[in-house]
Amino acid sequence: MNSKRLTQVIEDLKTDLGEGLVAADIWQKDVGQAIVGHNSQPKATALFNEVTRYLVKTLAGSGFPGLGNYYIINLEKNLLVVVLNSGDLQMGMLVDTSKATIGILITIAVPNALKGMEEASK
Repeated sequence: MNSKRLTQVIEDLKTDLGEGLVAADIWQKDVGQAIVGHNSQPKATALFNEVTRYLVKTLAGSGFPGLGNYYIINLEKNLLVVVLNSGDLQMGMLVDTSKATIGILITIAVPNALKGMEEASK
């Protein structure tokens, strides 16, 4: 695992989303603890690791297609939780949509972060 590359993923997110990035953590799925982060949220990291496991299990049990590379949860107060799924890694982000656009998030930040996470795993 290339932790230097993961740190760069977080730095790139800060550039892509600016003040819209409230918090972000990258963690290994089997451990559920952040490797790197920005305004880290350890409880959220552990809980979203479990949410993703449950979601994967639920989708498989329901006969739906499997979980893709990310999912988004719309929260109150213009906030989104975005969870990225890449190999053995996950990333959770809290994004303020009053300070960053969803277009930038989906077309630039998410693809860049997924690419960086994949590169860090090699």
